[in-house]
Amino acid sequence: MMHPKTIGIVGGLIAGVIITWLGFAAFLVAALCSLIGWFVAKVYLGEIDLLDAYERFQADRGRRTRE
Repeated sequence: MMHPKTIGIVGGLIAGVIITWLGFAAFLVAALCSLIGWFVAKVYLGEIDLLDAYERFQADRGRRTRE
């Protein structure tokens, strides 16, 4: 397992290279794709239960008040 500081340094280096070569918009696209990949991996490993999250979202909708 890699240390979080090492992961942060490598991630920052990759982000810097993307921004330098391709621009900020390309960096945002790459960051969004990384976030989606992280989320899909969490769901696949069972660390995030989509059905449970949906049910909690639906339960909270009834308690919200609109003014």
